Amino acid sequence: METLTTARGYAEAIGRLAAEPRVLLPFLRGGGTALDEPRPSLPSGYVQEVDGHGHLFWRDTGPPPDTARARGTILLLHGWLVPSDPHWFRTWRLLQDDGWRVVALDARGHGHGTRPMTPFRLDECAEDAAALLHHLDTGPVVVVGYSMGGAIAQILALRHPELLRGVVLCATSAEFKSSPIMQAVWYSMSVFQVWLRLAPKWTWEFVVAQLAQGDPATTAWVVGELRRGAPSDIAEAGRDIGRFDSRAWIGDVTVPAAVVVCTMDLLVPPTMQRALAERLGAPTVEIQSDHLAPGTTPRRFHRGLSRALDLLAPADELAERKARRRAS
Repeated sequence: METLTTARGYAEAIGRLAAEPRVLLPFLRGGGTALDEPRPSLPSGYVQEVDGHGHLFWRDTGPPPDTARARGTILLLHGWLVPSDPHWFRTWRLLQDDGWRVVALDARGHGHGTRPMTPFRLDECAEDAAALLHHLDTGPVVVVGYSMGGAIAQILALRHPELLRGVVLCATSAEFKSSPIMQAVWYSMSVFQVWLRLAPKWTWEFVVAQLAQGDPATTAWVVGELRRGAPSDIAEAGRDIGRFDSRAWIGDVTVPAAVVVCTMDLLVPPTMQRALAERLGAPTVEIQSDHLAPGTTPRRFHRGLSRALDLLAPADELAERKARRRAS
């Protein structure tokens, strides 16, 4: 059944991509991508030792300019390979203008993230996020997790519900095993790790630069940020994503949730994203984009994220919805 569902998801994504082929070539100049315009200024960045978690790196917009419209704090958790700066640089200020204080954390081995001596594990990334929220004394926050960050957000919501007032899961799933494409990606991580260690740094830069035809300075900056990651940690992160499976416990999450579904996603098929929402009893917001939505279609992504933030239900309403689903 899951194989059939995954196959339907691929068919849907391919059909939608065929209907809008521009997304197949996301980095063409003038395509409306995150690279088309000069990079805006980034929020303040901080590197501090957090007890038991090493030196964490995060950015923080601080309170929104209009305090009368303040909506609380959002914690952004980025996807695999792409650290916070290139992942969210078109999103920070938009969310702040919507009334949010926005904090973004670099995961272990990504960007400026901590470099522990232990292998990368998603659950330890979730504990890093919890430690940061305690460190900043933010009070309950809304966590937005994208792809790998969505898996981390699920663990965080299960283990530390007292720290969260809501969670938005984007382009992610309760598991990454039933998709043949995902299996090929995750289980090739050993080879990828060797390549990352041995290949000259300029090879990755050359490939990305050939694909990315946006503003030259923005493109060069994104390429430089992608090269900051620790190869062994990034490769091990891919392997741990392949092992992730929350299906046995995701129904126990009580934090209000919403799911942003990317309907052109070939890495995490849209049917798997909807299955996560069903297991959570959470509403969905669908956007016509691929797995790189914050980069390829940033305006669509922000509109979808904004709608998902508005959909977060109160805890008592969510509990009632889950009880009705179990009774049926």
